[in-house]
Amino acid sequence: MNKSPRIKRDPAPEGPKSKAQQKHERKEQAHKGLKIVLVAIGCLAMVLSVTTMACSGFLNETTKEEGYHLTGGVAATVKGVNITEDTVTNQIMSLRSAYGYDSDADWAQYLADNNLTPESYREQVINSYAQQYLLTAAQNEYNITVSDDEVEQAWDEATASYDSEDAFVQQLATFGYTEDSYKESLRNNLAQEKLLDAVAPVEDPTDDEIVAYFNENTDKFNNARRSSNLLISVASDATDEEKEQAYATAQEALDKIESGELTFEEAVEQYSDDTASAKDGGDVGWDKLTTFVTEYQDALSGLGADEVSGIVETTYGYHIIKCTDVFNVDGEATKADQIPEEIRTYISDAIKSDEQGSAYTEWWNTYLDEADLQINPMPEDVPYNVDMSAAGSGSAGSAE
Repeated sequence: MNKSPRIKRDPAPEGPKSKAQQKHERKEQAHKGLKIVLVAIGCLAMVLSVTTMACSGFLNETTKEEGYHLTGGVAATVKGVNITEDTVTNQIMSLRSAYGYDSDADWAQYLADNNLTPESYREQVINSYAQQYLLTAAQNEYNITVSDDEVEQAWDEATASYDSEDAFVQQLATFGYTEDSYKESLRNNLAQEKLLDAVAPVEDPTDDEIVAYFNENTDKFNNARRSSNLLISVASDATDEEKEQAYATAQEALDKIESGELTFEEAVEQYSDDTASAKDGGDVGWDKLTTFVTEYQDALSGLGADEVSGIVETTYGYHIIKCTDVFNVDGEATKADQIPEEIRTYISDAIKSDEQGSAYTEWWNTYLDEADLQINPMPEDVPYNVDMSAAGSGSAGSAE
């Protein structure tokens, strides 16, 4: 069982993530200027088939007509490759159907609610196809490859914190992934990271740069607390009797810690249900580098170094928390080794992300300009072209 008191930073989970993906996301969080231009439209098949489509000189995802008019023709050209009008139409109509905007009025309302028109929505879809194609083309130009072994390693890292691979696959299913589709997303992610490193390589920052960054962001890191966690888990549907038993077990562990019969680390090994942290004596890292559930953080904030909490109840169950270290610098840091290693690593990643983000954005803008994306006018008779005056002042009913 793996029930850490951490909360994921993602506002809306997109699915379980590998360590490589998590590292990439941390870079994006530290540097908002780093814009990987992947816009998720439609199904994963579009992303996976871009290279095949380009070989024929057309970006043409699907030709299946669902009872609407197809115009034919070319919607846009990028790097000399045509994006067919029917590709764009089918993509838009697939989304329109999936969200239930069957009437023109509902479709117009959806567009209006999102400050879109049929023309601007079409342009977004074209840009998404073009950008995905260009990313794939760039990976080919820079000889970016991802081996099956690398995918399997990323897969193993993703499954490591679960009780079993089957448990991880079950979790994937709740996000609409299969094992194969998730592995393909891992492959794409790894390729993107390799491209980023190829087109925008950066050096590790110097100690002076790390110190300067810390001193500019002291409030973000000062008073950081490192903690270890002993958890007696409680299921969300547990009975009162099961909760009482769990609490009694937590009290038993706390009594042995307080009496000296067991060290905190020994108690973690013997009692804790948080298997991910138990192998490290319960260590869950610095609170300034992650996010804990409120009850856990409140209890931790009241502890000094080497102090142990009482029993803390959260949605995960009953915790006993040990504050293992408190970090604070009065004034300014003068040397890098004043800063804990994990915080130095975080700062180093943030600095590299800033530099790499700027370099990547500059490269991408140049690459995009050289691709000479040409978008042709929208045919008037495409089936998603509706009279926007049909939109009222309210929201489309099926958009909820």
